[in-house]
Amino acid sequence: MKGGEAAARRYARALLDVALEKGDADLRPDLEDLGQLYADNAQLRTMLLHPGVPAEKKTAVIAALLEGRPSELLQRLVGLLVQRDRVELLPLVAKAYVRQWNTSKGIVAAEAVSARELDETEARAVSAAAARATGGKQIDLRRRVDASLVGGLLLRMEGRVYDGSVRSRLRALRERLAGTA
Repeated sequence: MKGGEAAARRYARALLDVALEKGDADLRPDLEDLGQLYADNAQLRTMLLHPGVPAEKKTAVIAALLEGRPSELLQRLVGLLVQRDRVELLPLVAKAYVRQWNTSKGIVAAEAVSARELDETEARAVSAAAARATGGKQIDLRRRVDASLVGGLLLRMEGRVYDGSVRSRLRALRERLAGTA
């Protein structure tokens, strides 16, 4: 899928350039939702990838999914992907677009992984701490749950991992005890 990632970056770059030129609103939420819907829904993928389904029908299905969402630009992107039989790139385009949008706006992407779902107050506190660590940059915080952490928090940001999880503390304690035995 290496070639797919490169193509997705090119589609995302073109979409971002046009969106910024037209002053379009932030397309990230709608594009991410659509990419996630495509990734999560096997029936939708099957229909969109089936060569026997006409492009017009595929485009109509996508239009129905985007109903109520304001961006004609996003609809044109999906129509182009359908016409070129590249609709499988949708989740990759969404990820590439988010990265490129964040870079263009000076926003730092961060992922907070916790043993349980963070509530809004905790998420704001993590975002504020991450903003302080980056010198006050705006943070685009994504949250994910991983029960294997046992407790605490793991934060991935700017190529670094800040691991304050109970799992890592237990591992370190186990290593210290094994070294002294």
